Amino acid sequence: MGLDDNRDKEAMRNQLIAIVLMTVLVLVWFKFFMPPPPKRPPVKPNAVQTSEPEKKPDFVPSKPPVAAEPGSAAEFLPEIAKVDDPSKEEVSIHDDNLELLFTRIGGRLKFAAVIVGKGERNHVLLVPPEPLPDPEAVYPLGLRFSDESLGDELDRRRFEADVDPSGKAVTFSLTLPGHAVIRKRFALTERKYVLSAEITYQNLEAQPKVLGMDQTPAYFLNWGPDLVNDDKTRPPTIVWRSEGQVSEMATTKIASAKEGTPYLKAMLNPEWVALKNAYFLVAFEPGFEGARWEVTGVSPTRYRFGLTVPRSEIGANAVQTNAFSIYMGPSERAALAQAWKTLPSVQRFFSYAILDWFAKLLLGILNGFYAYIPNYGLAIIFLTIVVRLAMYPLTLKSMRSMKKMQMLGPELEELKAKYGEDQQELNKKMMELYKERGVNPIGGCLPILLQMPFFIALYRMLWSTYELRGAPFFGWITDLSQPDHIMAMPWMHNVPFVGVTLQHLNVLPILMGVSMVLNQKMMPMSGGAMQNQQQKIMMTVMPVFFTFICYNMASGLNLYILTSTVLGMVQQKFTRVSDEDMKPKKTVGKGQHFYTAAKARQRQMARELKRERRVGGANPKEKGPKDKRS
Repeated sequence: MGLDDNRDKEAMRNQLIAIVLMTVLVLVWFKFFMPPPPKRPPVKPNAVQTSEPEKKPDFVPSKPPVAAEPGSAAEFLPEIAKVDDPSKEEVSIHDDNLELLFTRIGGRLKFAAVIVGKGERNHVLLVPPEPLPDPEAVYPLGLRFSDESLGDELDRRRFEADVDPSGKAVTFSLTLPGHAVIRKRFALTERKYVLSAEITYQNLEAQPKVLGMDQTPAYFLNWGPDLVNDDKTRPPTIVWRSEGQVSEMATTKIASAKEGTPYLKAMLNPEWVALKNAYFLVAFEPGFEGARWEVTGVSPTRYRFGLTVPRSEIGANAVQTNAFSIYMGPSERAALAQAWKTLPSVQRFFSYAILDWFAKLLLGILNGFYAYIPNYGLAIIFLTIVVRLAMYPLTLKSMRSMKKMQMLGPELEELKAKYGEDQQELNKKMMELYKERGVNPIGGCLPILLQMPFFIALYRMLWSTYELRGAPFFGWITDLSQPDHIMAMPWMHNVPFVGVTLQHLNVLPILMGVSMVLNQKMMPMSGGAMQNQQQKIMMTVMPVFFTFICYNMASGLNLYILTSTVLGMVQQKFTRVSDEDMKPKKTVGKGQHFYTAAKARQRQMARELKRERRVGGANPKEKGPKDKRS
């Protein structure tokens, strides 16, 4: 009964460890990898839905505009523009990388398409469509002045437009008679996806003009109301660089503190600030000193971010121009590097520097393979082989340790039968056996834990790297950044618990789960029949659990896991543990310096000689008289 009780206790302990490990795995997954659900604005009670499009609430400015004072610039603003035909107010510029459509109402960006694609070109939209008319709509590249009577009223006025003959630049101008001329010039540059912006304020007054105050900026060049984002599981983030450090903030944090009070966050002297979704971003770089980045808004989908110009004093009849560089393009390292030097640091896979560096190293290797083999699916397979080779010593050690534990099974059972009632003595004998045979009981787990950083880095890199967006592999796998849907299963939608996950048939995660089950069956098991049965159950449950988690992940990631599992099966097949490896290990002199080994042999010989003398009782002076008496 004592032996059975010990076995039951050990089985319960193993089950508890397995449950704890699975729980930790799930918690780590949901904490660090599962994207947070997007926040939804609260629904007003008793709301009545109409057929007309809902008007989104506009922003509440930091300082609401007030009535224009006599003699101020705002007094000379033209009337709010009336738009009968929006197409007549639009002007466009374009090159091989960007197509931009501006409206004369505010001189703002109404439509932006990034031209990307491998083989066939395609357009990616960045500016969300606005249901409101141009004078009421929020568009990117608007201006908000700190002058309380001016505010963002320029965004509602009609500017004059002058398009450059090259079709790559446009200048908008608005004159406030006797006070100022405001010009906004936008020009496409030789740098891919980079738009040059210049804001000019010409003072027409006979005395100097002060814009802003001590801590209040002159004006705010901003992007709003949001960024088009096809991947709803990953909301856009605001990223900025200051003093060589990169920080970020999720737009889900933007919310109105109370009615009429917008969210506001600002920071002085940034190198740049960017708004980034899964694969694209918009970034502002100031061309002047004293800039401040700012984000303000009322909800995660209605906000403005951008750069402010510091307090300025413009002399009588003088002109002040502030320049900006604006990147609108993919989150691709080569494209980011040609925009400006530090912009590639916007690409972050982890907040931890070491993991981020490692993920970028793996991305560099992946792109290196793609340079020679123009198929990212094959590049992922070769990257998996490289990772497997790099981890081979640890994997081999793990496999051999597990096989040694399996071969020790009969001897461990004998020890349990002999010392089962004395747990302390049993543990002592087991540790002696492990030491004698050179087996580490945790040797099979430690290498697996050491491989976790590789998997985590690869997961984040393959899940969010731009290079895999739209990259085909073969057959039905046409986009390695998306699940490999082969057919729709709408009838699964109403199935409890799994219906949402299994709305499509995805082949790669199923193959991955099958390969993991086969790999687990090939894996050696230690312990008795009861323990082996428990291990078999766990080894079957874990692949199913893991398959369910990975079912709707990017096919590039599932391809990596499938390839890695198959390679692990090959390694398992050809890993051998010979009888020589299981022989008792000689510890005397092993791995020692020759002098240390010689001294050890000398001490051993002295002990043996002393033992012989003690056993023989050799002492001639005492032995003689005793013989005589006898």
